[in-house]
Parts: sequence; structure tokens; C-alpha cells
Amino acid sequence: MLKQYNKSENKVEKQRQQQWFFDAQLNYFANEIMQTLAIEDEAEITQSLNRAFQACITLNIPFNRNFKRVYRFDGENMIADYKVSGLACYLIIINCNPSNERVAKAQLYFAIKQAVF
Repeated sequence: MLKQYNKSENKVEKQRQQQWFFDAQLNYFANEIMQTLAIEDEAEITQSLNRAFQACITLNIPFNRNFKRVYRFDGENMIADYKVSGLACYLIIINCNPSNERVAKAQLYFAIKQAVF
């Protein structure tokens, strides 16, 4: 049996398939990700974040739904940080330097998780 499609059905279906881009929850702090990976070098942190930002911009992924600039108080100082989505967390990790053993393990974890054998 043939089914008729109209343009609005196609648009709705396309939006539904891409909805995960728009429903991102900002559950992580970028500084906590870096601490977990034992990255303390500010230049490396900045470079990883900038590459993650650029990936979103290049792929037209909504930046403001994956990264939000926040300021936190650590008990002594005000710290500039980012709240990030799961996608942003992934992008940050894959853009870190793999010569760090924790980074390499995290990158391998994501590679194995995504691999289909």
C-alpha cells in the first residue's frame, strides 16, 4: 500500500530526528571534567574548549544549548566555568591531548562505546 507524504510530515520527522541537539541538558561543569582528566594546564583547557566550540559552530549545533557560561564560588575565589551537555562533554574530551593517560582512556571508552562490531 502506498502512503502519501507531504512536506510538513517530512519536516516534522526531520526535526524529531534532530531533537537531541535541542533537548540537551547541561549536567556537567567543564572544570570538573578537566579535573577528572587531571588536566591543569590552562592553555590545554582553553584549546580543548575552543575546539569543542568550533565543532559546534561548524556543524550548526546550537552553542547555547550545549555550553553556558557560569560563575561559581569555590569558597575562596569566583571561578568562571561552563555548564555543558553530554555532547559538549564528549567534544571536550575528544579534543584533549591524548598523551595524558586519563584522556586517552576516556577517548578509548567513547570509541568503544560507539563502535559497532
